[in-house]
Amino acid sequence: MADGFDKSRVLVGEVEVRLARADERRRWDALMDRHHYLGFRQFAGRGLRHVAVWCGWWLALLGWQSGAFKCAPRDRWLGWHRSVQFRRLHLIGNNTRFLILPEALGIENLASRVLGRSLRRVSADWEAAYGHRLELAETFVDPARFHGGAYDASNWVRVGRTKGFARHNGAYTDPHEVPKEMFVRPLRADARKRLADPADREEWTCRATPVTYTREELRSLRDLFAEMPDCRRGQGMKHRLATVLSICALARLAGLSGPAATERFAQHLSQQELRALGAWRDPRAGRWVAPSDSTLCRVLADTDPDALADVLRRWAAPRAMANASQPALAADGKRIRGANRNTGEGVYFETVTLVTHQGRPLASRCCRDEGGEGAAAKALLEEVDVRGCLITLDALHTTHDTERTLVEIHGAEYLFTVKGNCPETFAALAALEWDAPGVRHYAAPPEKGHGRIEARRLDAVDLPERMLSFDKARQAMRVVRERTELATGKHTSETVYAITSVSAERADPEQLLAWNRGHWAVENGNHYRRDASLGEDASRVRTRHAPVNNATLNNIALAIVFHRGFHHVPEANLHFMMRREEALDAILSPT
Repeated sequence: MADGFDKSRVLVGEVEVRLARADERRRWDALMDRHHYLGFRQFAGRGLRHVAVWCGWWLALLGWQSGAFKCAPRDRWLGWHRSVQFRRLHLIGNNTRFLILPEALGIENLASRVLGRSLRRVSADWEAAYGHRLELAETFVDPARFHGGAYDASNWVRVGRTKGFARHNGAYTDPHEVPKEMFVRPLRADARKRLADPADREEWTCRATPVTYTREELRSLRDLFAEMPDCRRGQGMKHRLATVLSICALARLAGLSGPAATERFAQHLSQQELRALGAWRDPRAGRWVAPSDSTLCRVLADTDPDALADVLRRWAAPRAMANASQPALAADGKRIRGANRNTGEGVYFETVTLVTHQGRPLASRCCRDEGGEGAAAKALLEEVDVRGCLITLDALHTTHDTERTLVEIHGAEYLFTVKGNCPETFAALAALEWDAPGVRHYAAPPEKGHGRIEARRLDAVDLPERMLSFDKARQAMRVVRERTELATGKHTSETVYAITSVSAERADPEQLLAWNRGHWAVENGNHYRRDASLGEDASRVRTRHAPVNNATLNNIALAIVFHRGFHHVPEANLHFMMRREEALDAILSPT
């Protein structure tokens, strides 16, 4: 807040609350991170930023995001059944941050005024941003710090105290030993009754809207690196974290990986390039100096993998999803070679990546627990706005919880492969009469490649209501793949079953087969490119977080390659090696 502000002149009745504009979001984020005791990195899922303003001065900030996934006090107060709970969570807004700026502390009745004004407009603001109104507001208050007087004054209802567990990898298993007092506030008089009513309402439907981003919102990769916490222990700190990571990304664009190769690459950067990247300047020599391989090793080993994965999501997702009508996305996990799950607590050994069906990475998530791939995939769906998208997942993720999460909470469609881990559903699909009238068929032209001829056929049939336990499934599919080896003449046949929430009116068998094949983009377009073109499996980095951070940097490089219009990584590597100014522009430019 600039000089000249006098809080004794503030008239609380004239304080207004509005949405932060696009060019104000960086200021909002910085103030919240600096002054709120919890700090601020980003919203988990959807979010709104409110600003309380008087005569142009910012007095307070409020942040709203999607409701808590599970909370016993709120769920008991609402009295809703678990079957409707997951369909209604998107109708709850969580007041996750409320900050009176230091210069405005002590202004009488300011907090209740700001909170009341924010409540009056949050539902309409949410509808403008996400296509539906909110029914209920909720918040958590730490009783050791605050007594919640502003919420009491604004007619919020105390519904109980939490047990003190935080959510990690999709489950509330991390005890933080800070039970919170929970408040709720209906945003309409009958909200409690409406939310518990088994009948859904048309106005609650998540509607996909085109997402656009301004130049101010599209941050450069180096700016995002600069916002990451530096976890190094002091040694080699003269080189900024953002500079080191930017050089690593540049080296990968040139087709180089590993600390030794990256150091040699950095030594050949010009003084102007090192200066643009923010390199350390040796005061004695009067030159900008590139980091050594030991510094590169420490950065890879000590950097927080979640923070680096967050940079990938914040950079790649807006550029890939902007103005997309109904993109098809796929998610799958990859075991990181060289990352031993037994090397110690907190060490990651697998990444789950969300990609488009062209192989363009949008976000990734690390997991360290056996069986953590499913929880990591759900966390990715919370971090990326997938409204209106079709999500293809393999049989590991074919669960009722994933179905509810996708359709009811995120407003997305799905295509699940069904195998033996769902025995009842698999048996029901295998027992269908696939040659009966009413079954729709599509046979793709045979394709020759990889030493074989392969023909694919898809059969699709509408599912009667409640035939399967997956109550959102609208079509069942049988995919038959016939392969003939050219060298030996050996013939093999494979049959795969799948289900989708997309109706026959919206997707014919040809489109379904394209989606079924498109799921392999996560293997061929992402995992294979990381291994074959970027040398991920051949990497010798082993220390702590280095293997998984190396994988995330490879995903960042692939995201840049796709964003710059390339479809073949070796071609892009040669291009960026010969035209380093374009590689620098990809790192430093916000577009």
